[in-house]
Amino acid sequence: MKDRHANGSRFPGLFRAAFAAPAGMTPAKVADQIVACFRAVARLDRPTSSVLAAAMACIGVNPRDPLAVAGSRIAAEIDRGMAGHDGNAYHNRQHTCEVALCSLFLARHAGLRPSDQARVIVAALIHDFQHDGTTNAGQPFRLERLAVAAARSHLMGAGVGAEEIERIAAIVLATELSIGAPYARHCFRFFHHGGSAPDMPAEAMDDLSPLCLLAADADLAFQAVLLAEADLLPSAALTDDHGMLCQERLSREDRRVSTGVTEKLAFLDAQVPGLLVARFFEPNLEQQRCALVAAVAGGAGKTNDDTPGRT
Repeated sequence: MKDRHANGSRFPGLFRAAFAAPAGMTPAKVADQIVACFRAVARLDRPTSSVLAAAMACIGVNPRDPLAVAGSRIAAEIDRGMAGHDGNAYHNRQHTCEVALCSLFLARHAGLRPSDQARVIVAALIHDFQHDGTTNAGQPFRLERLAVAAARSHLMGAGVGAEEIERIAAIVLATELSIGAPYARHCFRFFHHGGSAPDMPAEAMDDLSPLCLLAADADLAFQAVLLAEADLLPSAALTDDHGMLCQERLSREDRRVSTGVTEKLAFLDAQVPGLLVARFFEPNLEQQRCALVAAVAGGAGKTNDDTPGRT
């Protein structure tokens, strides 16, 4: 996949096949359309607000619904540059919009109820809210808790109930890569694949973390994995070109991350062992992995000029 078809799409293309059940469309073609939508979003003056408004209209949520109101306030703050991540090369409004759009596709493809789709979209807006451009190294959930804390006043002010806020917090915490996402996947397998009962991670228990809700609610566990995979989808399972673009953006934000294919392959092996909710895109993930393996075997290594799928 070199996203050679990703042209001509106009935003908001949320009512097109790429954001509904794809009737006969291949994962590669859907990925091309989604990436084209990303490019169009990047040219908007108020991208986050535009994405949220189009997504809520696509879902059929009343604009006066508390979740829609809270989401619009959070989106507006992001677009005004008040979310604390405007200077980030990767964890910024573009990434937030990309994750929200991937969440929309996955939620619609899975046939979630409109209220559940709206919850996932708002959680996508929140998941990197106030991201400071650093990492969670040595402090699991630091950034995710910061995001939830910063968004809580918007949710409460819009009239979102306390239980719903905790559900959103649980979904956001599941985007933490070292503990949150693996725990959400464990809960998912317990409910949907007959796996073993999950044990609450000790690192998430110090403040009675909302993450524990995932062990008692099959639907919430599904939604948590959905957002966690939507967070990785642009980097891992859409097009080769966009995957490497994400790697380059992350490298500019964190100089410890290489832009080379070896580093990208290591990321996929460590963070994307397989897809649960986003299984539709599994062929793209495997294609990208194979392209990286071939590039490494061919001697591309960590050079920037020989990355797979570049045009």
